[in-house]
Amino acid sequence: MNSTKTITLVLLLTLMLLPIATPAAAQTLAELSQLHVHSLGVHGDLLNEAPPPPPRPSSTSVIRNFILAETKFRETLLQFSFKRDVVLQTIGPMGEVTGEYLRNSLFVLDDRGNRIERVLYHPHPTMKGMTITKEDVLDLAGSQLFGLELRELDSYNFSHLGEEEVNGRTAFVVAVSPKAEPDPNHMRERFFVGRIWIDAHSFQIVRLQGITEPHGKQRFPKFETERAMKIENLLFPSTTSADDVLHFAGSDVHYRIAVRYYDFKRFASRVKIVGLD
Repeated sequence: MNSTKTITLVLLLTLMLLPIATPAAAQTLAELSQLHVHSLGVHGDLLNEAPPPPPRPSSTSVIRNFILAETKFRETLLQFSFKRDVVLQTIGPMGEVTGEYLRNSLFVLDDRGNRIERVLYHPHPTMKGMTITKEDVLDLAGSQLFGLELRELDSYNFSHLGEEEVNGRTAFVVAVSPKAEPDPNHMRERFFVGRIWIDAHSFQIVRLQGITEPHGKQRFPKFETERAMKIENLLFPSTTSADDVLHFAGSDVHYRIAVRYYDFKRFASRVKIVGLD
């Protein structure tokens, strides 16, 4: 047998051994391929979808993480001084300013977290329809600035209400109220009553909204404090505002608050209070 006949015979044998791709065989191959995809637990149209979002934290977790974040913020604030400009106004029936109370101050915190104020500018008030009391001054540096005092957390009830959007970010909403009714005979014991908005990622406060109790014969406005100043990845207070009508026994007073916090500066040493015999 010559070489040409040998090559021809080999080609014929090879063609006889190749499988024939009939329509039924092609359908079977397609079904097997689809079955393989299903066996992996995925579908062709889901391969490019994003993974499901992580589960939302529980109410207990939200409150616990908020307290941890707020504790870190307060500890950091001990290393800062800052300035605060206060404008308190009474407003007439036509929207005109009828009186003002101005107070510009420099603040530092001692090692116990107490606010130490150095008044920089405080002219004589021109208000006639009401008087700014020592409780008003306490609230300016207390509940209106921070909302809650960390050392008094056991005196409060917390309730996680859900989520809202605040300045383009998701925030958890938590209602805050004292466990015991504030006593009007002890006006220096001030309690925040209201809501706080907590960033869903960092658990830092982004907004406070509420009122300070007890009232007694005095009246106090509903206020809102924003924490929009970012320093070292922490949110610092930026403004406090109020625009409310205070209902006294003999009259109603339209009252307005505008407070600005600024010029936060870190310093090297801390203020420490030492008791002397």
